[in-house]
Amino acid sequence: MSIEPDRLTPSKRQEAVAAVRRYLHDHWKFYAFQGGLMIVVGFLALLAPFAATLATTLFFGWLLIFAGVIGIIAAFRSKEAPGFWSNLLLSVLTVILGSIILFDPLAGTVTLTWVLALYFLLSGVFNLAIARAVSLSTGRFWLVVVSGIVDIALALILILGLPETAIWAVGVFLGISFITSGFGLLFTALDARNNSPGERG
Repeated sequence: MSIEPDRLTPSKRQEAVAAVRRYLHDHWKFYAFQGGLMIVVGFLALLAPFAATLATTLFFGWLLIFAGVIGIIAAFRSKEAPGFWSNLLLSVLTVILGSIILFDPLAGTVTLTWVLALYFLLSGVFNLAIARAVSLSTGRFWLVVVSGIVDIALALILILGLPETAIWAVGVFLGISFITSGFGLLFTALDARNNSPGERG
């Protein structure tokens, strides 16, 4: 006996879309404020990238410590479970890593920059693979190729510029992310304000 996943009928789908549109229309001020705040934070991060990078690094360090402490507690609460010592050791190492980052934030920023560079490198490789896969079905595959090349170029810039890039990289990319996300949220909120739930079907 096979169980097929529920699929929304056209009428149910329209009801769901209308409900989301109604919610956005009723709360557009909150989302507009959130979007505007994200834009301001993004520009502040671009104006002071080192401060943003340092703040991100310290937050990451505290996050590791918190996760490690939770892991240690969880490990001792399940002593009889298999893998107790492995879980405990991993949690202790997580706390130690977080403590090292807090003790030497500059080293932590270098680590985060390496992680960021690895992300861009993998993203670029994946985009090139996707472009190759869709090249026969669309003429716009070159946009994905450009995106992949840009990601790989950003990864190389970050890696070749270390440790100097660690001072600004995380803050700059964090700022760009906040700005683009903030504008997207802001425009969505303004669009929801201008369009009542009953419009567009």
